[in-house]
Amino acid sequence: MKLTIYLITDDKYFKGRDLFETIEKALQGGVTAVQYRFKNKDTRQMYEELLKLREITRNYGADLVVNDRVDLALAVEADGVHVGKKDLPPEAVRKVAGDKLYVGYTANSLEELKEAQKLPVDYIGFGSIYPTSTKENYKLVGLEALREAIRISEKPIVAIGGIMPYRVHEVIKAGCRNLAISAGILAFEDVKKASEEIKRAYQKTMRQLMLMGQL
Repeated sequence: MKLTIYLITDDKYFKGRDLFETIEKALQGGVTAVQYRFKNKDTRQMYEELLKLREITRNYGADLVVNDRVDLALAVEADGVHVGKKDLPPEAVRKVAGDKLYVGYTANSLEELKEAQKLPVDYIGFGSIYPTSTKENYKLVGLEALREAIRISEKPIVAIGGIMPYRVHEVIKAGCRNLAISAGILAFEDVKKASEEIKRAYQKTMRQLMLMGQL
């Protein structure tokens, strides 16, 4: 899994914008994984777009993850699939996917995180760490809960929710090494520059922690 800088797509950021060009620019800037997450497209369109994104992500050595649709993830030979509480249960996803995909799951509280430890998933998306504009009905957990999540989870944690370039250092210092980002990249006109800023902030914070003997 290459979830260090994990870009999550969203319908509202692609109005009047070319999907493939935008994703490629983000990959050029340092994105290590892309989650294809669209709610208003038909299955055929998603399949055709995913085929092309599979090619693009492979060219950059990045992972491709499909939100919700394990069938599409398998059909395009994606690396992973991500599901939430209202999607196909992880146990069912694992039955369908076997070991062909890694499986991600969303937890919006420490209680949900503890329950998710029992599930057949490979990583847990935990948040929202900050207020976010990507989802209307979200639960704010904050940095303290993220620290506790890192401490108690046996599975890798991906921090999600409102992570902008200027907040990267806080998330890294809280102990998290994987950042899921949507608006922090896609809300900017220059997505390559935004991705580069996040990558620089990530690397700078990691160097600081290393010098302080905290790694």
